[in-house]
Formats: sequence, C-alpha cells, structure tokens
Amino acid sequence: MHRREPFVLPPEPSCRGGGQPHFCGSGGMTASLIGIVGATGAVGGAALSILVSEGRSVRAGYHSNAKRSDAASGCQWRHVDADDADSLARFCDGCGIVLNAAGPSCRIGDRVARAAILAGADYVDAFGGGALLRTLSASTLPPGICLVHSAGVYPGLSDLLPRWLADHFDHIRALRAWAGGRERCTPAAAADVLLSTLQGFGQAGAVWINGSRRTGVPAPGNAIPGAGFPGPIHVQPFLGEEQARLAMDLGLRDLCWNNVMPGSRISGLLSRWCGLLTLRGAADHTTLRQAVSEIVAAAETEIAGQEPYYRLVLEMDGDRAGRSRRLRAVLRAPDSYRLSAAIAVSAVLQLPAVPPRTGILGAADVLDFASVLERLRLWRVIDGFDVVDVPVTESGDETVSVEEGGI
Repeated sequence: MHRREPFVLPPEPSCRGGGQPHFCGSGGMTASLIGIVGATGAVGGAALSILVSEGRSVRAGYHSNAKRSDAASGCQWRHVDADDADSLARFCDGCGIVLNAAGPSCRIGDRVARAAILAGADYVDAFGGGALLRTLSASTLPPGICLVHSAGVYPGLSDLLPRWLADHFDHIRALRAWAGGRERCTPAAAADVLLSTLQGFGQAGAVWINGSRRTGVPAPGNAIPGAGFPGPIHVQPFLGEEQARLAMDLGLRDLCWNNVMPGSRISGLLSRWCGLLTLRGAADHTTLRQAVSEIVAAAETEIAGQEPYYRLVLEMDGDRAGRSRRLRAVLRAPDSYRLSAAIAVSAVLQLPAVPPRTGILGAADVLDFASVLERLRLWRVIDGFDVVDVPVTESGDETVSVEEGGI
C-alpha cells in the first residue's frame, strides 16, 4: 500500500508589533471611504469593527436608535433608510465602496446596489444570491463599477471552500457537507430564511444524485464524521441554487448539503410558517412578524445556558494521481455572523485588485480561500480549521489511519 502525502494547510501568518493583527492584502487598497449600510446589525457591526481595526475610513449607516459600537467611535456615523432612495443616495455619495449588511436582504433587494451605482461606488453584498444576481443582471453597469454578491457564509463561504478543496483533486465524484450549529437568530436573519425560501432560494429534502436534482430525500441521520458538533443535532438536506451550480461546475456526480440545527423545533417552525406565508402571501406583514418572533424566541431557548458555535464540514471524494482520495475539512467558529462579516470585508479589501473592474461577480470570483483563511485567522474570527486526508479502501470505506493538518 502506498503512503499518501500528508495534507498541509497554509502556514499561519505572523502578527506585527505584538498588537492587533493587520492584514496587508494583495489588493493594495487605497484610503477610499467605505460605507456600511446596516452597521448596527450583527453582520454590519462585526464588519465595522474589522474595518476600523484595519485603519480604514468608514461611514457607518444606522436606521434606528440601536446601540452603536464603542470600538468604532472614530468612523462617520450617518443615518440611512434602506427604504428611501434619497436617503440611500445621500449616504452613498462620496463612498468608494458600499457594503450592504442590512436585512432582510430579500426585502431590500437591489435598492442599496442601485444607490451605490448612481454614486459611482463599487458594491459588496453580504447576502444576495440568485435573486439579486438576476435583478442586477437586467441592467448595464457604468464603466469601472464592480458589484460583488453572495459575500457571506451562505451563500459565499459555502461556495468558496468547496472550490478550494476541489483544487486538491484531479477528478471529483462526490461532496457531502454539514453547515450550522447553535447560535442566536436575529429578526433579519429569520425573515431572510423565510422570504428566501418562498422566493425559491433552495429546497429542503433535495440533493444532487447521479448528476441531477432529487427531491423528497429523508434526513441522512445525525452521525457526522470528524465534525465536532457538540451535543444533539438535527440534520436536514437542503439544495440551493449555489449548490446546484457548484455541482455542475465541478462535474459532481453526487452532492448532499445538510443544514444542521441543535434540534428539530426550528426546522418544524420554518416549515410551518413557510406554509402559512405561501397561503397568505409574503406581503402579509402580520404573519411574517409572528413567524419571525417565534423563530427568534425558539433560537433563544435553544442557546440558553449553552455555548454558541458554528461548523462547516465538507467531505469530498475523488481521485488524485490515479488513486482514490477523500478530504475532510472542518471549520469551527463561535458564530456565523462575524464569519459572514469577515467574508464581506475580505471582498471589500480585495476589490481594487479585481480584473476587470466592471462586472457583477460572486464572492468566489473575487476571493481565493487561502487568502481568506489568512484573514479569518488574523481577525480571530474562527476557532480552528483542519483538513484531514482520509485513506479510502477500494470499497470506499474509511480506514482507521488519518493524516491531519491543523492550525
């Protein structure tokens, strides 16, 4: 039996001066003003903190009287209403890049992007997805404007990490993924999950088998190899537009993406309220408010007295140098909100280096995972990232021996 080469992760970067880490990216970004719409939210506030720590000039947009970050006292605070075109125009005026972290993104749509375009600013959306892409693609961008969508955890990192892992194969057959954990749910996040489901963002119980979509697939069970999910979990297969496109781009025979929750209660609530909103219409604000309130409360109950966590676990099967190979990647973080913020900020910092400068791009078109991983480590956004090269027998079963790379 031939011994495999151990999988080696990129080395950890060093911090200068013993203080707060500072990332000198390949973008060589200038001191242009960065505007953040939704700077008091979970994602926007984290993005603001990271950008200020990087010494960037930031205009922080807030809508309500929410508590502003003390750590970001040096930035420009500016009121902005994402539902008001004039307010957005005033906010975006003078910005070189506008980062939209306001939600729910399904309700905001392309309004912030349009304001950024009119102001001559580049644009990064921490959420987005297929619906935003289709809307933006219907219009022509002015020369020199770049729009980046899906620059968060999901969609975003969920596309970026599998593509990076695929580079370590000559041929890929299958991908299995588990994403989620135990964390608080903001009202905007709850509304986005509900509204995006109604808009066809993805389908529960769907997987990719033998090169095509299959629906009505039962949950695969709660055993996740090498994942380190603490406590009981509930697993639900889910196939979104991003995963279907990933399967086609990589030529995957099989892809099974699983959402992971600490229990089945939230999954049941999502199913119930999506059904009611389908009957009553997404414009029924009373029903939507009730649904959001119940989902947020259920998440609070799940997390009470427990340590929050987020995991993204991938297992990819294929061939390398004529032999079968299985790689398992496990990313561990305290929550997905700061992780989403870090992906979005990485896109913001990378934009000046993007060729061409005119176009609508996904985060995976702008970023490579190796440089993103460096930033995640420097900004202390993740608890760890490991890749295991798992030898497989001819039958496809794992052997006991593993060779591991870790941080």
